[in-house]
Amino acid sequence: MAKKYLIETFGCQMNVHDSERMAGLLDQAGYESTADDRDADVIVINTCSVREHAEEKLYTRLGELRVLHEETGRRPVVAVAGCVAQQEGRSLLKKSNGRMIDVVVGTQRLKMLPMLVEQASATPFPSVEISPMDDVTFPLGVTHRSDPVKAYVTIIEGCNDHCAFCVVPYTRGHERMRAKGDILADVRDAVDSGRKEIQLLGQIVNHYTAPDDSSCDFADLLGHVNDVP
Repeated sequence: MAKKYLIETFGCQMNVHDSERMAGLLDQAGYESTADDRDADVIVINTCSVREHAEEKLYTRLGELRVLHEETGRRPVVAVAGCVAQQEGRSLLKKSNGRMIDVVVGTQRLKMLPMLVEQASATPFPSVEISPMDDVTFPLGVTHRSDPVKAYVTIIEGCNDHCAFCVVPYTRGHERMRAKGDILADVRDAVDSGRKEIQLLGQIVNHYTAPDDSSCDFADLLGHVNDVP
């Protein structure tokens, strides 16, 4: 019987799309999705550090999972992902007294999730991976899209502006553009799976310049996306 996973998402569209990507990676690793935390072998909490009381929501949820463990005896692997994970890193383990967190995975290391979960299953020591990574590629066709009509497609990761009110440069890194070819392949894959609406994601989308085509800016990219039937 396949192991099951549950992903809980707080925050913005980028976090929702990150959760879709993580779900796809776990699908590919042989896990099955479940909506019941009592049935899950892996629980991923994808966090947001922008919305009010973001960390409090995380610790409240960890407390609920601790009670669930005490009531049922089941102990799922618990992974904390997203912006709070990136911002807090190993200090999350101290703040939670080392309990109920097995994996801390940052926003730039989501592709490592299945490997980190397997490591956590085999050792009592938590895994923390928050180091920055410039590679913004993602395997085509892996994303487990949650909306039957709409598809999110990332075009830019991170931001360079460092506005006083914003944590994005610190939690998602500096501005990195996805290749035009990868974006259009993602769009075609979404359309082939029945999605009619494409939402392009990035912090400041009109900064876009294709790294694989210097003549393609954001307006040109919109034209190329619009040309996909």
